[in-house]
Amino acid sequence: MGLGDFIDMEAHGITYKNTYYVLPHLASNLRLHFHELVHVAQWGHLGAIPFIERYITEIKTLGYGEAPLEKMAYGFDSHFMNGGEKIDVPNYVAQKI
Repeated sequence: MGLGDFIDMEAHGITYKNTYYVLPHLASNLRLHFHELVHVAQWGHLGAIPFIERYITEIKTLGYGEAPLEKMAYGFDSHFMNGGEKIDVPNYVAQKI
């Protein structure tokens, strides 16, 4: 599929539509939950097939660390952990995607 090491990467969490999964030992990690909830908002706005197509294309062309959907989720989880101002995440996602 051209996804290289992404397939074998040890993920702390993964999102599918409106559900996400985290490793049991990370269940209390609020930053991880927030990150995955951003992906839930992305899935919700784009829809399943468009999200998957975009996500895979971004990973293949830019790599995981530079993929815009991931960068958005990491930016939000950092904002959350640093006590940033409240943001309407679903609305922001809808405006920026």
